[in-house]
Amino acid sequence: MIQGCITNGGQPHSGVSYYGLPIRESLATLIHPNELLDGAVTTNTTRGIGYYPTTWDWQNHPLALELYREQAAGRLSFAGVILERISYDTIHGKEVVAHNTAQLAAQIGADAALITWLGSGNAFVDVMFTLRACEQRGIKTTLVTYEYGGKDGVDSPLLYYVPEANAVVSTGSRDRWIELPAAEKIVGPYQEIRVLSYPGAPATPARAALTLDARDMVIGGVDIWGADTSICKLY
Repeated sequence: MIQGCITNGGQPHSGVSYYGLPIRESLATLIHPNELLDGAVTTNTTRGIGYYPTTWDWQNHPLALELYREQAAGRLSFAGVILERISYDTIHGKEVVAHNTAQLAAQIGADAALITWLGSGNAFVDVMFTLRACEQRGIKTTLVTYEYGGKDGVDSPLLYYVPEANAVVSTGSRDRWIELPAAEKIVGPYQEIRVLSYPGAPATPARAALTLDARDMVIGGVDIWGADTSICKLY
């Protein structure tokens, strides 16, 4: 089973919808995995932030596709996908949605769950609460998440922890900077570009080299679901 923790659909930087309806005050929703492939989950993201997937990403969800392959090989039964809105403003809200999701997973007989999320900030508390609630019901969980770590990789990789989070797969850091060389060819009328869209954001010559402070400034720059093939080994 996949549990997708999704930030408040009422926020313009999230914009995730289920059959065209924003996911706002909804409690956890169980869907068939085929609904992902059919385009039932869409996004109208208007800000270019690297840790928010496009509609194409939802339709080609790498974890869902891999679970289907494992099911076809007879190694597991893919029970379904649970969509959970996170980023509640109160601890009570976070606890309610976490237990609601765990209860729904238990009702469908899930033995284990991959927990993923999109967003940042205190929404990660909701994710950890959900993981803990599932473990308390005997549902083994594996969290798939990006890390922070700072530009040098020495800061705390996650914002919040619970003891039950003992199986975590890292998809890499969103904080590491990127050095982009000068482009050989420029298409378009602009001599300057603004990486950030807020009023007064500094402009950079379009033909110059570019330094980005973090990977989340590039759409698709943060691998939230483990779609990339790169791995890290400690020797």
